[in-house]
Amino acid sequence: MCAESVPFWVELKITNNNRVNVSAHQVAWNYAHCKSGGVSFYLVHPLSSSNLYLFDGIHGRELVVHGLSRVGSGLAGDCLWSGDDWPGLVGVMAGIARGRVGSGSPTGSGRVGVGVQGPGSKAGAGAATNCPWPGSGV
Repeated sequence: MCAESVPFWVELKITNNNRVNVSAHQVAWNYAHCKSGGVSFYLVHPLSSSNLYLFDGIHGRELVVHGLSRVGSGLAGDCLWSGDDWPGLVGVMAGIARGRVGSGSPTGSGRVGVGVQGPGSKAGAGAATNCPWPGSGV
């Protein structure tokens, strides 16, 4: 996907419960892509809710192990955004991607890989929001 002139990948996942089904290949590809300076996300939609949950692509392994059962606890990787506001979601993803990839603006270098954040690092200021645990019904 390319939004606001910034490229990023999005893995779309739907779940009937807390479990998020991510293949080993998807985990490996997203992790390697993020480590090499690319930007990717997992966007998870529990069918029992109108909310979507956005996770950094580097956290695929945590999603496989913990699913959505620990959203907000920090154990499933940091939830970068949750809600049902699609325009807001695209803006958040573009903002995070811009902070990592650079856009040629005075604050960005325009080079892929500059500003890459590794595991456990937080997204750019103002980009991340608190993601409440979706509840036992999810």
